[in-house]
Amino acid sequence: MLMEEEKSLQTIFEETLEQKNLNHDKLANLTSIPRRYIIAIQNLELSMLPSSPYVRGYLKKICDVLDLNFNDIWKIYEKELRHKSSGAFDTLPTNRFAIHKINKKSLAGTLILAVLLIFIISNFNDFFAKPYLNIENPKEAITTTSEPEIDLIGSIDPKNKLTINDREVVTDINGNFESIYELQTGLNTINFKVKKIFGKENSEIKQVMLEATTTPQEFIY
Repeated sequence: MLMEEEKSLQTIFEETLEQKNLNHDKLANLTSIPRRYIIAIQNLELSMLPSSPYVRGYLKKICDVLDLNFNDIWKIYEKELRHKSSGAFDTLPTNRFAIHKINKKSLAGTLILAVLLIFIISNFNDFFAKPYLNIENPKEAITTTSEPEIDLIGSIDPKNKLTINDREVVTDINGNFESIYELQTGLNTINFKVKKIFGKENSEIKQVMLEATTTPQEFIY
């Protein structure tokens, strides 16, 4: 039976089934092809079909039962398949000078990320570097003195917190500090610790040896 090339595959299937008093269920029984594949081939539902060699075999069986010319039907199928496949990707050429819509959510996220990155870079030292600590007195790691007190002098970043042996010491607006420390006879360990508001710490230990003083004996006459 010759096919009119102008007719679509779907139209040919519908007319032939009606002429032979058949439906999809009867055709499925006669060809041993699942009904869903017959409908998918007729409607070119590509996502529902197996690979091309299987479709070709199914279409051959359908043509034999419906007395259709397989070569003609296969040409129509391939033509409609090419048209359907290419149509999904055919788009009108874009105007490169046209103003494109801006995704507001994407733009807002990019701006927030940029601001956050600038903030981290500009405050790198506050986040990652050890806090500044400068001790002017005592200068040496171990100092010996006969004085019962020592004047602790130094400077830190005024934004940070300073403790000396776990006692908080207040600095001036420039971060300078000066504190009198009472010494005990023998070796005194003084722990300077500065801490950032973000938790980073820096500490330095100084040791001061206080020599014991002796009282001269009175002369007995």
